[in-house]
Amino acid sequence: MSDIVPKTETTTRVGVRFALDIIELVLNTSATFRVILYDIDGASINTQFVVLSGTAYSNWGNNDEYVVQYVANQLGFVIVPPLLT
Repeated sequence: MSDIVPKTETTTRVGVRFALDIIELVLNTSATFRVILYDIDGASINTQFVVLSGTAYSNWGNNDEYVVQYVANQLGFVIVPPLLT
């Protein structure tokens, strides 16, 4: 085996779905969500956090789909209809 100058190798993993967990809720103020991105095999490939506050928090009401779309917009995701199998 021969030593070399360190060389960075990059692997691309493609996210195809995401899930949300609420990790903090400050009533009437804000909510912090953990967003987990998954690849086609269901392996977690990234975790990010999104805070919902101000007008966005007020607009949430009881419509959880609003939160899903808000998070998708914040992270640049485009939600597509489920595939029929």
